[in-house]
Amino acid sequence: MGWSDPGGKVLITYLINQSVHLFITGLTFPILILLIMDKGLSIAEVGAAMAAYSATTILLELPSGGLADGIGRKNIYLLSIGIQAAGGLALLLSFDLVTVILATIIMGTARAFSSGSMDAWFIDEYRRAEPGGNLQHALARAGTFLPLGLGIGSLVGGAVPSLSGNWSAVVPLGTYSMNIVLMEIMLAAQFVLTVVLVREDMAERTGGFRSGATRLPKVLATSIHHGIRNRTVLTLLVATLLFGISLSSLELLWQPRVQSILGTTELSWVLGVLAAGYFFSASAGSAISIRVCDLFGGRYPRVVFASRFIAGMFLLLLTLQENILGFALFFFLIVLTDGVADPADAAMYNAELPGKVRSTMLSLRSLAIQIGGMIGSLAIGFLAGAHSIGLAWSVAAAVLGASSFFYLALAFRESPAHGPSEPIKAT
Repeated sequence: MGWSDPGGKVLITYLINQSVHLFITGLTFPILILLIMDKGLSIAEVGAAMAAYSATTILLELPSGGLADGIGRKNIYLLSIGIQAAGGLALLLSFDLVTVILATIIMGTARAFSSGSMDAWFIDEYRRAEPGGNLQHALARAGTFLPLGLGIGSLVGGAVPSLSGNWSAVVPLGTYSMNIVLMEIMLAAQFVLTVVLVREDMAERTGGFRSGATRLPKVLATSIHHGIRNRTVLTLLVATLLFGISLSSLELLWQPRVQSILGTTELSWVLGVLAAGYFFSASAGSAISIRVCDLFGGRYPRVVFASRFIAGMFLLLLTLQENILGFALFFFLIVLTDGVADPADAAMYNAELPGKVRSTMLSLRSLAIQIGGMIGSLAIGFLAGAHSIGLAWSVAAAVLGASSFFYLALAFRESPAHGPSEPIKAT
């Protein structure tokens, strides 16, 4: 697939849209937990606030995905931008646990409406443009470039707090508040870019919001039925839930852990560099994933099993690090291995999905991650607050290792039908 081919043009549009989206995410990623703690919350209370975020996303994942399948992925994504802007404003003005939870609920709503919408748009438009194209290769290309948006956003997000003193006389906000202000500006720009660049075939979605809402129960029932009856989909969803537990533990605790290693709250630029390295590592992992899949003969379950098991070992080693260089090394290696696994994992999942409910089924996958995230935020956050971050991460490492064995089960059960040199077809 060349960049000038029809599929390549769809990929370019997707990359522009999602790179900006992830740049916006990167603006708050390095400092979000510290921003909330700066409002007087403990680690356990931050875990509760993030659990509220996950719970909201869980409740709305499938309804929002169903609406996206009914009234259009672009329309739902645009709605998510507006909700996220409202959530950012609520977080900016929050001052205690209750108001922070209110803000995370709004932001969880935005997350639910955005998840799966543009991904489903890309996959369907790509298949329409390149009927014989290799989806795993396209996803790997996307996975190579998209984390760069997160990385650049994280570098900017890490630098902004150090510049906040220059704004304090004009805008009397907290140390990390300018990150939210910049996020709001970029959300407005993203709304305009999406309206201008993204084109969606609405031939199957012409009934408007009311028609989409009416079709929602049927779409949800079909999707849940497909997810339960299809053994491969069900296995992947359970493994994804366990992965969500370990991922949430890493995202919840890495900023406080770095702060404890450095012994200072004044080095936000270090958080930005680590966050950028986090996403650049994911990009590098996606870049080599095609080669790794080739080495494994196209046996995607084995690729994901090996990657997730090794990531669990790296997370265990991360708990032992007492200096910033050792921490950074294993922090990056965890994400590198996930970058290798994710395109193969996504390709396996998408190969099982009927196109008419793809957005809903992708939301079902995101739902599994969010359920894991909610469990991880509460349980791992409690362990970290009551005992230590090291113990919390040790438990998370065991969960991540356990998730890998679901892919080993698939490896023994399935043939290498979806090899890297073959197009992946939905069943």
